[in-house]
Amino acid sequence: MQTYYIDRSSDTSADALLAVGFAKLLQIVQGKVRKQSSITIRDTGSCYTIEAATSITPDDLQRLSKIALVQPIITKTKNTKEGEQDDLSKQAGKNTFENGFEYERQKEISKNYYIKLKELRGVPNAQAMLAEESKPDPQLGHYIAINQMKIAPTFNDLTQRWDALGELQREYIGILLKLFATPDNDVDAALAACQALLKKAQFKQAVTSTALQIINSTMGKGANRTKANGVTNGESLDSFWPLELLKFVGFMVIAAPYTIQGSKDRKTYVLLPRNVRLSQLESIMREFRVVCWSSTAVKLDLMASLLFAKTFVEHHRIYLKAVQQQKDEDEPFDEQQVTSVAHGFEVAFYKDMGSAYATMNISTINFPQWLRVETLEDAEKTLALLKEHRMILQNIRTPKGEEGSEEYELLRAYRNFLSGNDLMPLWTFTTAYSSYLISQREHEKSFKRWLRQFSTTGLEQIIEMTTTTQPKPLSLITSNPGFQRIAYAIRQATVRAQYQHSQERDRDVRYDVRYGLGQDLMREVRYREKFIAALSAFLTQYNSETVREEEKLAIRLGGRLLPETRRKYKLRGTVAVSDIDEIVKIIDDFDAETVGSLLVAYGYASEPRGKYEAPSNPDTGDTSPSGDDQPDLPNDPNGDEQ
Repeated sequence: MQTYYIDRSSDTSADALLAVGFAKLLQIVQGKVRKQSSITIRDTGSCYTIEAATSITPDDLQRLSKIALVQPIITKTKNTKEGEQDDLSKQAGKNTFENGFEYERQKEISKNYYIKLKELRGVPNAQAMLAEESKPDPQLGHYIAINQMKIAPTFNDLTQRWDALGELQREYIGILLKLFATPDNDVDAALAACQALLKKAQFKQAVTSTALQIINSTMGKGANRTKANGVTNGESLDSFWPLELLKFVGFMVIAAPYTIQGSKDRKTYVLLPRNVRLSQLESIMREFRVVCWSSTAVKLDLMASLLFAKTFVEHHRIYLKAVQQQKDEDEPFDEQQVTSVAHGFEVAFYKDMGSAYATMNISTINFPQWLRVETLEDAEKTLALLKEHRMILQNIRTPKGEEGSEEYELLRAYRNFLSGNDLMPLWTFTTAYSSYLISQREHEKSFKRWLRQFSTTGLEQIIEMTTTTQPKPLSLITSNPGFQRIAYAIRQATVRAQYQHSQERDRDVRYDVRYGLGQDLMREVRYREKFIAALSAFLTQYNSETVREEEKLAIRLGGRLLPETRRKYKLRGTVAVSDIDEIVKIIDDFDAETVGSLLVAYGYASEPRGKYEAPSNPDTGDTSPSGDDQPDLPNDPNGDEQ
């Protein structure tokens, strides 16, 4: 086995791009010399290691034919006539149309494909009819980013420098293999070796090129000093050009560039590998880009993380099925946690300045650390859980489809939970979402367009998977009958009562809706006595109203209310003294903040149908229309207008 080392010299996604680009180069060379083997990328802290099962020898390089690493981009300007090349194409070389990426043609294919997809939505045999259409190139989004960020000439120059080397490619590959053979990569020595090689071959070519922001997110001219005392453009942005080309090769594999919905600003997501085989990495990222479409700035972060987790679980599910069927796989995908494959995404936000893009922010969005899949049943439950969360987040928007300050704060609270291994940010989100849910349903009269609730089953699953600082498992709280009955009372007084008011106006028995109950309770959770007092006040009012409505119905019917009568009129149950005793005991065992957070989360969540009652109408927790994860299908997720 041969190991190579790529230093984390910038400690940004540029290092990951270089590591994956070099791994891809090894894969291509292995294929050419017929030494295909597994290539693994590992993050060891100070550097990335690339482990190849077979070594590339000098003899292998001598019989290596010319190889291509990445296609140049071919565009047509408005003044370019049919059959002619534009300036970018001329810069790329004579054989561009045979070897390059035909940008305008691929954009047209993508546009037609998604128009057809929208037309066929809901049509029987849509997949068979869609199969006749040419599918968009999976790398179109990358070339859109290159073109929009106005770096196509420099990008094409790199690809053509490599192409122009001809047989000297072997020598350059040998220099790169030597450069990465040991830690503490001596780039200056490699640069000097290339200069000597070019001089000996009497080949005129520069050995440096400009480091572009699209693959070096923190690189750029400006006043970046720790203590700035002036602005200067004198700092060199030049870099050893083969490394810049390898970063573009990695960019095609682990980057996912998007235009933010409703603007011309851009975001680029670069995966930060932890321990993964290159073939699996390519497969996961290819499938991830298919399902992850453009959205608003914050929501796109959340969708990217959840959809990558979904893609990971689907790959692991294939492995679990193979194990169950006792089948062997060449490269088994046996990782149980998404964070064992990658840390997350580094996200670069680029602001459209008109004539250029400026890097405004660089952040990291992590993957769910609480997600663990050990069995095939776990995989199915986790996929359902991830879909539930995506559907909830997707519909957090105003009636006009926009996101105001309230929506932004909600999404930001969820992002805090997603990137950590702590449940408190989730309870912060569920508390805020409870009032948002009630408010949206109050103004939205159409039952089909109501926001979804979380499910108690999904909440229990997250609690089981998440490590907490509590000495006892939180499932002791959620499985307690007293806790469940009080959560039921909160649900009946809020989401269920609201459903009855808006959708069952002809009911004989109607209960008042307790608006803001979740926030009222959460305001007092820091103080045990105040929280118990607030909860007791609610339960007193709840029981009083419940008994009063039963009395009114009994007088109207002129007799005792039998069980079948209670079911017919959908009467709710009361909370017993024993339930209150149990909840107080739980608060003593844990704390008011934990118990209160769980009560509000469960109270506004949907209960499995029939646990406490069997209503003839659908449970309000499943009120959203069924459908896929992308309710708003864009005309073309690769279009410039995104």
